[in-house]
Amino acid sequence: MKRKAQGAIEYLFMIAAALVIVLIVWRQLQGRGSKANEIATNAENEISNELDSQISTNS
Repeated sequence: MKRKAQGAIEYLFMIAAALVIVLIVWRQLQGRGSKANEIATNAENEISNELDSQISTNS
């Protein structure tokens, strides 16, 4: 009986470790996604401002 309990506990620890790894990866991807979104928004604003200034100079 003791061997079965030990096997079950080891199995639960492996599941817990896998979940921890998944959560760490998830958090890393969320952080990089928000950073990429910020960079894209800044680039869009800069391009829009440059186009607006070019249009107003040509008019």
